[in-house]
Amino acid sequence: MSYLLIGKPNAGKSSIFNLLTSSNYNIVHPEAGTTRDWHKELITDTSSYIYDTPGVLINQSNNNIIFNKFFNKILNQNIETFLYVIQYKDGFNQIDNFSINLLRKYNKKILLIINKFDNFKKKPIDDFKEYGILDVIFISCSHNYGIDILKSFFSYNIIDSFKDISFDFSIAIFGKPNAGKSTYLNSLLGYQRALTSPIAGTTSDYVVDYFHYKKKNIKIIDTAGIGRKANIKNKSINFFSVKKSFENIKIIDSAIILIDAKEEIDRQDKRIIKLISDKSKSIILIFNKIDLIDNKENYKSNVILDISNSFSEIKNIKIFFISSLNKSNVLKTIDYLFEFIFLKNSKISTSKLNTWLKKVTGENQHPLISNKKINFKYAVQVKEKPVTIKIFCSYSNKLRNNYKRYLMNKFNNDFKILNQKTKFIFSSSMNPYV
Repeated sequence: MSYLLIGKPNAGKSSIFNLLTSSNYNIVHPEAGTTRDWHKELITDTSSYIYDTPGVLINQSNNNIIFNKFFNKILNQNIETFLYVIQYKDGFNQIDNFSINLLRKYNKKILLIINKFDNFKKKPIDDFKEYGILDVIFISCSHNYGIDILKSFFSYNIIDSFKDISFDFSIAIFGKPNAGKSTYLNSLLGYQRALTSPIAGTTSDYVVDYFHYKKKNIKIIDTAGIGRKANIKNKSINFFSVKKSFENIKIIDSAIILIDAKEEIDRQDKRIIKLISDKSKSIILIFNKIDLIDNKENYKSNVILDISNSFSEIKNIKIFFISSLNKSNVLKTIDYLFEFIFLKNSKISTSKLNTWLKKVTGENQHPLISNKKINFKYAVQVKEKPVTIKIFCSYSNKLRNNYKRYLMNKFNNDFKILNQKTKFIFSSSMNPYV
């Protein structure tokens, strides 16, 4: 069974969605229009799905187009009940009445949720009876009033064991506003899942969906554009959007950083690459809108050189040049992720690792420290994604940075480590297992 949250902007649909799904997927903000894409999630402890939609403004043509686009797609998901949300202060009004009358023609059950009923010690007004809906629940998300009553509406669907949507691998798409992240997502899924627009910042809350590829279920997240810090006002929608974008880094298997090719790579792109490469398990770089570049081969050569010079520690990152709009080379990115990241085993045996350590430190020895030789005793892999190696040696806190880079570059080349920033930890502990 599936439910659809619907109503005017800022009625509290995202707050209700988060409370019913025990999540914070959707941004809750006093500014109207925070939700700009539809979202789907299981209601906690049930087998029922709930969908959240952008707010409906019947008398404004642009929002009406957005509403119709998502509404028709979601109706195909076997929606059985509309959860229509109204602010208590709005009482009976013509916009909501017109919306509800439009919904009646679909012959679905309608539950009227009156949110922001904050003075719950008083009897509510009778205006809402004019909508002609028998099932009415008064709640206050901010005071957690009436939420238990609302949850009981779904109680007949409670199951013994609750499981989230299962998936084999996960991807998140990062980048500046208007780099083409949503268009890339739509190209992968094969339909317009995410709202796209030439206006930067269309995606304000992240979009989650799933697709099947080579008999595997892949979770994909389209994050909000990461703008320059100086341009993001504290506590604004963009502030929370960027915060949510970075919350995804550690929980996904691979990060895709999308860059607008026609704007070339700038300081903000490099900042995003640095931030995400430091925290993610693996990354690939995608330069989108390559169809708008005239001298493509010259452009590609310059980009690869620039990345190599700017990020010496992540020279092993794969770079793609695509056009999401024309769907050029889009599937190649998923082919690569599947073969070289999802299915790749990065576990290295301790014996091979120590044979390698003895060889490379013998070929190029660290300079003496206080006239004493550095003794590299032992190496062990402590993490697989990202590959993290712990090396036990004398004078670990005095090792030269250029020698650390030498070991890391040799390691990446010799063990063919791709698409991640390898981490080395140096310790002077006498016990290699500590």
